Amino acid sequence: MEEILESLKKIVSERARDIDRNNDMGDLVDEIKKSGILGLMVPEEFGGMGKGYYEACIAGEELAKVSAAVSHSVVVHGIAVDALRLFGNDEQKKEFMPKMLKSFATIAITEGKGGSDVGGAVSLRAEKNGDIYILNGAKTLITNGMFADTFIVIGRTGEGPKGLTAFLVDRGDGISATKIDLSGMRGSGLASVRFENVEVHESNVLVGEGKGMRVALGTLAPNRIPFAAMGLGIAERCLELAVERAKTRKAFGGTLSDLQAVQFMLADVAVEIEALRRTIYSIAQSIQDSNYEGAVTKILAARVAKRAADVAVEIFGGHGLNMGSDVERAYRDAKVLDIAEGATEVMKLLIARKIFS
Repeated sequence: MEEILESLKKIVSERARDIDRNNDMGDLVDEIKKSGILGLMVPEEFGGMGKGYYEACIAGEELAKVSAAVSHSVVVHGIAVDALRLFGNDEQKKEFMPKMLKSFATIAITEGKGGSDVGGAVSLRAEKNGDIYILNGAKTLITNGMFADTFIVIGRTGEGPKGLTAFLVDRGDGISATKIDLSGMRGSGLASVRFENVEVHESNVLVGEGKGMRVALGTLAPNRIPFAAMGLGIAERCLELAVERAKTRKAFGGTLSDLQAVQFMLADVAVEIEALRRTIYSIAQSIQDSNYEGAVTKILAARVAKRAADVAVEIFGGHGLNMGSDVERAYRDAKVLDIAEGATEVMKLLIARKIFS
């Protein structure tokens, strides 16, 4: 895994600015497929590495140091793989795991009416006709939506939270995607995806009809930890860039690094990064309560990444606001951590439920 990541990081770092500028990974999508990193969490029996959340955190962190967009694509692919690993039956795994080994997958939950309110916001309909479900509706803000070959789609088969069902869907006729021009993590294939009369056999239902909430929440909770590791990577890169800049930028007869105020700013960031690193990897090594721990790491990661990016921009001064510069890109990318895979306010609700229980 280490060799794959180092090779991939080198390739990605050379293209990171273009990926952000164009909001497109281009042919890097194919290079990522060939690299083998998509098999990180695919079980060994299907040709993958069979790794878990700890290794997924390493991948998320390391890739985010060069491109948060690429890191996000790989992490979300891992979420889809994990959904199949956790909730798929043997036949579903035999059919879909080999596909996920070689091509991107994603999980499609969010709709225009809301993202964090899974139970109330999903309106994509899945009508059953014999042994076939027919899907009609749209999902939005779907990472990898532009190029994923496999979708795990949460659709409505009944009323309320118990009326949701999770489907394994191959990309094909009836599925169309429109790229979203988001300010952060640009190039991650973020899209609105429309499903028009998409037929899915009942054998491709995960767990069973009406179990969609279980699949969605049970998958997202532990995978917020690798997602948080992306924030660690962003923060580490920002600190590195800020230190380099402080050492070379002339000011008041010396360099910025000679000023105690600057030293203290960067020391505070270093402390926060160290705390985040130890939190993420200690939890990833032994998850006890994924709802609580996933929420904690996600909130902490967003705070630290935003703080590190903000300080880095301050150190760079006006140049830190140049569109497409490394620190300006990090500033935009870091904010996404507050919103994607569950808003910070929802994470606080999960934490509050734990501490008041």
